[in-house]
Amino acid sequence: MNRGLIWGGVAFAAAYLAEQQFEHLRKDLARYDRLRAMSDKPPLLRELANMVTGFVGSFGAQASDAAGGFVQGVIGDLVRYARIRGM
Repeated sequence: MNRGLIWGGVAFAAAYLAEQQFEHLRKDLARYDRLRAMSDKPPLLRELANMVTGFVGSFGAQASDAAGGFVQGVIGDLVRYARIRGM
């Protein structure tokens, strides 16, 4: 019985911490999507979904080029975000 209470407490703590992290992540993603909107780019989750469907459609060099372009775009957005944040 004590073991069940301990594991229940651990599970509750883990769920609470996960919810707190999700809330912070949601706020950061919303801020990042606003920055992407300034660059006339779609939201991050939509672009990730498009990238996944592209990978399913073709596994060749075209998919790796798309992933490289996506990574370069994210890096550019992060640099812009850091510059705006530093103002």
